[in-house]
Amino acid sequence: MKDTYDVLIIGGGFAGATTAWHLSGKGLRILLIDSKPWNRIGDKPCGDAVSKDHFDSLGMPYPEGNQLEQKIEGIKLYSPDEKTEWTVKGEGFEINAPAYNQRILREAESRGVEIMDMTTAMKPIVEDSKVTGAFLFNRRNNSQVEVRAKVVVEATGYSMSFRSKLPLQFPVTEPLDDRDTDIAYREVAYTKDEIEDSAYLKIFVNQHTSPGGYWWYFPKGKNKVNIGLGIQGGMGYPSIQTFYEKYLPQYGQDVDRSNLIVKGGALVPTRRPITTLTWNGIVVVGDSAFTVNPVHGGGKGSAMISGFCASRAILNAFEVGKFDGDTLWEANICYNERYGAKQASLELFRRFLQKLSDDDINYGMKKKIIREDDLLEASSYGDLQLSAADKAIRILSGLGRPSLLFKLKVVAEYMKKIKDQYRNYPINYQGLEKWRSGIYGIMSDFDKSLSN
Repeated sequence: MKDTYDVLIIGGGFAGATTAWHLSGKGLRILLIDSKPWNRIGDKPCGDAVSKDHFDSLGMPYPEGNQLEQKIEGIKLYSPDEKTEWTVKGEGFEINAPAYNQRILREAESRGVEIMDMTTAMKPIVEDSKVTGAFLFNRRNNSQVEVRAKVVVEATGYSMSFRSKLPLQFPVTEPLDDRDTDIAYREVAYTKDEIEDSAYLKIFVNQHTSPGGYWWYFPKGKNKVNIGLGIQGGMGYPSIQTFYEKYLPQYGQDVDRSNLIVKGGALVPTRRPITTLTWNGIVVVGDSAFTVNPVHGGGKGSAMISGFCASRAILNAFEVGKFDGDTLWEANICYNERYGAKQASLELFRRFLQKLSDDDINYGMKKKIIREDDLLEASSYGDLQLSAADKAIRILSGLGRPSLLFKLKVVAEYMKKIKDQYRNYPINYQGLEKWRSGIYGIMSDFDKSLSN
């Protein structure tokens, strides 16, 4: 059996669903497939928190009804010894991810997008260095389908199951270093008592209980919580389950595990975005394109941004009638302007944080060498600005640990350098290799500077 579409979207999670939602109703014939059954599409181990800004800037509807579990007013961040607490204000939503995800898909479906659940892309179709479709397998009726499309959207998540089967010379096959990942595990359960400050997400930084990552406690109402942790991958640490079972009493003593709702783990990319989201006939979005925030590991908002940018590029390609990498290049420009440059600078901030000891973090937070404003500025803009007066105050505060202040200065300088490099992202594929070499140079120099 053969069929032809304008756009084939492989994966119906946040990135794929957002792409379909923005493309729907535009006169294109679109097919979206997902390997899960309908009632599980969008069900992925995650903290489930999304900033309100993402919905506003992308024109996406707010979660409502059973899709919204808790309105968020901010985040409370705790030092390893839990003696210092920072509060960072910011509106957001703790959502029922599958419910919201499926709502977006239903809206896209109502505007003409065809959706096939329990369907897997078994093999890409590549002709003349261009992705032209995929061979699909539908488990509902055990049927195979050959689908041709002018554009394929790769939204398979951290598995990267479609792009990993493309020819290695395609730039969108870029691999992921295990050290640039977090291994995450979470449980959603009811609590024994009513949660205090349920409008605030709690994050606990501790290199002993979550090396290279953190614990989270995200309320989903007055008596339900999403609790979990992430640890840095590729470091030879014990299993994530070992850390969870050992330290859960420290961070979730009120969790009633006999009243467990759901549990699961996932691999989370924590680096800058893939060098290019596009190639001939293909756009990569979401976790497969490494769009997750490198510091806090949240990926739903940035997945929505990548889906929005992909849809803009695809609509532009149909206007000009060309579907090569350069015509689809707008997805790169759009994403890097909206999020990618910040994301790259946050990778450097993440690398800095992962090199700190618990004593460094305790001291830095207590003495305000590292401040709440730093975290807010870095998270919002990917910047770390240190004025002359500010440096003088921090020098006095940091006399006990001068190396920490030096490292903070290095981080601020290199975060600016890498953002400037992203502001000069090439206008087409021809300039990509030179630009990428510049990124590698900045990151190499940064790592050497931190090691001195």
